[in-house]
Amino acid sequence: MRSIPLFALVLACGGGQSQPTDPCAVDPDSCRTTTDPTPEVETGPWDSMEGTALRDYVKERAWAKIAEVQPAVTQEGLEAWLDDDSEAPALAGRTVERLFDLAAVALAADDLDRAEKIVRLVRNKARNRNSAFAGNTFLCEIARRRAGTDEAQMQNAVAEVLRELPRTRFGSATVIFQVFQTQEQLRAQLGQIHQQMVSLETASNALFFEQVLPGIVQHRERFLAAIETVRAEHAEQPALEEYEFGTVDLTRDRRARPVRMGVWDVGTNPELFSEQLFVNEAETIDGEDNDDNGRVDDRHGIVQDRGEYTDADLLFSPSDEVLQEYKPFLRGIMDLRAGLASTESAQAVLALFREATDPEALETLETSLDAVGEWAHGTHVAGIMVQGLPQARLAIFRSAWAGEARLYHHRGPTDEELADERANVEAIAAFINRHEIKVVNASLGFSEEYVANQLRYESERYPNDEAVRARAAQVQAHRAASWRSVFEACPNTLFVVAAGNSNQDVVEYGEVPASFDLPNLLVVGAVDRWGDWASFTNSNPQRVRVFDFGVEVPSLIPDGETVPLSGTSMASPNVANLAGKILAVNPRLTPPQVIEVIANNGDPIAEPFNGVIANEEKALRAARRHR
Repeated sequence: MRSIPLFALVLACGGGQSQPTDPCAVDPDSCRTTTDPTPEVETGPWDSMEGTALRDYVKERAWAKIAEVQPAVTQEGLEAWLDDDSEAPALAGRTVERLFDLAAVALAADDLDRAEKIVRLVRNKARNRNSAFAGNTFLCEIARRRAGTDEAQMQNAVAEVLRELPRTRFGSATVIFQVFQTQEQLRAQLGQIHQQMVSLETASNALFFEQVLPGIVQHRERFLAAIETVRAEHAEQPALEEYEFGTVDLTRDRRARPVRMGVWDVGTNPELFSEQLFVNEAETIDGEDNDDNGRVDDRHGIVQDRGEYTDADLLFSPSDEVLQEYKPFLRGIMDLRAGLASTESAQAVLALFREATDPEALETLETSLDAVGEWAHGTHVAGIMVQGLPQARLAIFRSAWAGEARLYHHRGPTDEELADERANVEAIAAFINRHEIKVVNASLGFSEEYVANQLRYESERYPNDEAVRARAAQVQAHRAASWRSVFEACPNTLFVVAAGNSNQDVVEYGEVPASFDLPNLLVVGAVDRWGDWASFTNSNPQRVRVFDFGVEVPSLIPDGETVPLSGTSMASPNVANLAGKILAVNPRLTPPQVIEVIANNGDPIAEPFNGVIANEEKALRAARRHR
């Protein structure tokens, strides 16, 4: 899936009376003189958007949004539910987002009781049960403020909050305290936010960095000490039982047949799969269109990017300088996503972000890490797809636009670029049908919110947020039509796609293509090593029925090194690998039949979650019986 800015990751993870001796607790606005990251000089629409004005704006817009997305949640109702939530409805994901905005407003205004009650309501009533563990950052800061100025009491109060968490959720819930280490970091993040137009989304982010995080950073050592205290307590307890992800190796299965598969991603190194590459025998890599199909050098797949290229250029490579400087940090970024902030790799990344003390430095860092991620992503996915499956014949589809971050950084795609995306989709569909590719993994996806967030940097083009949202909806509709066209054009191909990494309901948020309901589409979520939903995974009871291992999954990157990475991007090819194995032992199965074999033979995931974990042994036994 596309890369996510680090601050977005930690917000997704975290997302009484205090003692009067804490000036930040008594009057958050007064902290601007020492800890507030607001730049000294402001220009433009953010001039008056700070302090109380910022809180009022977020509160007003949050309630307007709640009225739009879940009218049953009213201000009067909330007041009653904060004391007794027995009559509260199940809270939609978009409602949860806005309630957390209201919790941030209350915390910034030092209304600690209200902030805590909102978080507790969300934990109890969120429809997405991953949110049962959300809001930890708020609860820890509330506890810290209530403890007064005594450092030992602060540490003990925060530790009590952390003890509420299941041990499997402890790591991901504590990342934010590792990430933000200095006030300069907060200034850089806030400066970047201020490059966007004012909207509910940007204002809520600004509120978090301006009025919530400064106190956390100021007392960071107390949070870290509390984390170490609870981690030490966990270490003294018996080890948690890990889920056994059984795999089947078809290397010695003489009855298994070759199966043509495709990896649709942002670039894959074909040299690492030379013995398993699909070969279009009618095409030679010579700069000519040998098979007269309008494509040049499409011997192993299809490519679309900017600049000069042919279909032989299957791997995206950033500059040697970027690779040399930032490749060592690839694992660390994924460790942070998986909640592993204390690893050596994660700490190295945190050191990088500590040095990014202005918006320009932060921009350079994020784009460089994005480039390294795009370089590695498709190869890592392909490596998972072919493990234990020597019968696989791998075609490579490289679509640069599928990653979005590199091509459309801080802007949206133009109509011409959307037309190019559609032409690329149609070319890949034609290749799939012409060469009878049976399984395609697409660890990619698109959300309207992501597009809108990028469009908000284009204030010279869009007069207000309503115009931004209208354009984002238009882009999303275009992409939905493009993706639906390829699935419908290739009914004999099973498409396995990643659910996404935003802890959202794919239907509620209209994720493309994960929200589609089509007979040849299988959407996959991620579980952790204990068999629970990964903290980042998207979900939906009807669309995301199947899950697989998606945290620290080892596989190849383009230089041949094996690196563990995390995401539904890694869970999806695990299931595509199983689908390929099923068709290798029973080529007669149709895509809907393969989906049912996988879904009906999985292991149920324990409550409060739903869905099944793909079970290779059971599924392959069922596939063989169908023969």
